[in-house]
Amino acid sequence: MDFIPETLIEKPEVLLVYTQRMVRGRTFEMIENLGILTLAAQLNANGFEAKAYTGITTDAVKTIEKMKDRLFAVCFYCDFDNRSAVAAIINYLKKHYDFYVVLGGPQTLHMTEKDLDTYQADGIIKGEGEESLLTWLSARVQGEALYVPGELRKSQNADYVYLEDFSKYKLPRNEDVLDYQERPLLSVITARGCPYRCAFCFEGGNSKNLRMRSAEAVLGEIAARLKNSQRPRYLFFCDDTFTTNPVRLKQILAGLRTLRKKYDFVWFCEGHPGFLVKHPELIREMIESGMVRMQIGMESGVEAVLKAYGKQASPEDIKRVVTICYDAGLPQLTGNYIIGGAFENAATLAETTKKALELLELAPGMLDLSTTFMMPLPGTQIYNHPEKFGIVLEDRECLTNLEDFPVNHTRELSLPEVCMGRSRFITAVSNKMKDQFEKGLISQDRIKADFKLAFNYGIAAGYLKFIYAKDEIMVAYYQKLIEYKGLLKEWHKLDEEERNTWIIQKIADFSMLDLNTLSQTEIDILGCSGKFTITEMAEKFNLSAGELSKLLVKMSDKHLILFSAFI
Repeated sequence: MDFIPETLIEKPEVLLVYTQRMVRGRTFEMIENLGILTLAAQLNANGFEAKAYTGITTDAVKTIEKMKDRLFAVCFYCDFDNRSAVAAIINYLKKHYDFYVVLGGPQTLHMTEKDLDTYQADGIIKGEGEESLLTWLSARVQGEALYVPGELRKSQNADYVYLEDFSKYKLPRNEDVLDYQERPLLSVITARGCPYRCAFCFEGGNSKNLRMRSAEAVLGEIAARLKNSQRPRYLFFCDDTFTTNPVRLKQILAGLRTLRKKYDFVWFCEGHPGFLVKHPELIREMIESGMVRMQIGMESGVEAVLKAYGKQASPEDIKRVVTICYDAGLPQLTGNYIIGGAFENAATLAETTKKALELLELAPGMLDLSTTFMMPLPGTQIYNHPEKFGIVLEDRECLTNLEDFPVNHTRELSLPEVCMGRSRFITAVSNKMKDQFEKGLISQDRIKADFKLAFNYGIAAGYLKFIYAKDEIMVAYYQKLIEYKGLLKEWHKLDEEERNTWIIQKIADFSMLDLNTLSQTEIDILGCSGKFTITEMAEKFNLSAGELSKLLVKMSDKHLILFSAFI
């Protein structure tokens, strides 16, 4: 194009964008988009200056406009959720600016010639773009209108490009993120595709055969990215097939154990309950290798529904995995339930709620349960044949949805009834969690572990977000305990000698306390904290060892005091 200045041709600047509609704090902002980050690495290794950007639509447009005078191209990642937003932004950009605009991402799999008019991009490239995007942009730098494999053209459809050998491509780099600021989370993907064919899953319904990276390649990427880190990290294995191959999994676990001797990190992965129940010994090995949080597919508490989805796991399998994880000491296990899914009615909702509450009873403090409405993703069985699942699609393309309202109902439930079903489920789960906490069923070690993961690695689970964090005194207590790394101890961790010789330390400021809930002796102890040993405090207030012990247990349970060896 004649409008591209010569200065931009020397080292063309490219912005790769993943944007979603305007709801701040959504998951997509927290998790790096490894698709655009990997593409940036290929471009930067071949003469371009590329950056990856993730943000809500208004911020994305502002960012592009700030860079407009130096941009050679803007490349958008398009998925099912952001189609309308991306189309609107591209149409706006093409009316006002002259840089190239390219469209890619998983949603292109289902694009046809008519989408050339809908999106108005200079190029729509279908498939995994490590080679095709580089070739397309390089040709434009040379002033050539070269077509590439996977490019959608007028009067000619294109096949989606799948790659096989990932080892020859450059690894994603943190520094390729626009205005990069290090955060705890560090995303890694170990495979593409999926061997499962769940009826609701985009990956299972559309992907080519599973293509796994070698353990050596995965560990090499992790080591390289941790080397450049300046803080503790939370590795987030994004692919839902991480546990599929037990031999490769064991190799990765061994490498993670070695890396953790050098770097401070913990990690998350998704696990398939059908696999894990057959390999229970791997769960403990995963925990010993640094896994602190895992997600398994739960979907429904009704076995017939899981069979309809093609889940290859039963409610009993899920129950068994929950028990194994809890007994092995996994801090957090998360799972999602689909509300308003296959054959949903009042009875299935009641059964799913019952099963979820039973799981919470098995593992107080560990489970982090969430819900979602059924999303009819293109290419899935539910999108193509909703009637086979008793589902009625009101908005097949989900244009009215931000994942906060259903786009379908079932033969027996209306849209409002689906919404109410979700509300009742969430209320039942929340009340159960609160009840467990109030009755002291959650161990102090589990509570401490949740706070440690939050303060050190930015991992906030449901119990912490919705229960623990609402008590500012409790937050201050664990913040101090974790911050001082062993210099402060809890009462139940003191040995017999320490319960006589250690110093009582007040944690919460008096301004945070409701003094009407404390006895005068408790107030006096807090006022004298930091000055006296436990024995000296008993003498000062003329209390027997037993009397003071009871008071200290009570005050510890209220998170008012900790203990130190020194003043």
